[in-house]
Amino acid sequence: MLPSGQVTFPALTDYIISRGDQIVDVCDTSTLTERYQIVTNGLTIPRESCVLVEEITGVGTTRSPEELLKAVRRLATIAIGDVHIPFTPGQLEEIKHRAGKRGFSVAQELQRIVDRIKDEIFYKS
Repeated sequence: MLPSGQVTFPALTDYIISRGDQIVDVCDTSTLTERYQIVTNGLTIPRESCVLVEEITGVGTTRSPEELLKAVRRLATIAIGDVHIPFTPGQLEEIKHRAGKRGFSVAQELQRIVDRIKDEIFYKS
């Protein structure tokens, strides 16, 4: 019995859509794809959100989980040469906050950090 009170007898090839123990719908393959988004596992991002994500990460980066992961890594990576600096998202937010507080861009603030490291490593005589 459906929530509407309708009694239905599904065919062998029909899909039974349920939420817990409650049957929500019974439909054939074509109706299934019209009414529902098939989720096999993991995160599903609505198309509208993909468009917004691609405005930040670049066109085509939401085509697959692998492409999205590459784009996120590209955005979240800071490197000096071949050395990647594994800042956490919280640390990156803190750098952004400090930069704004001091009237610098994030790039300028990172350059100031690199300059401090250089001063510590390469003693000026």
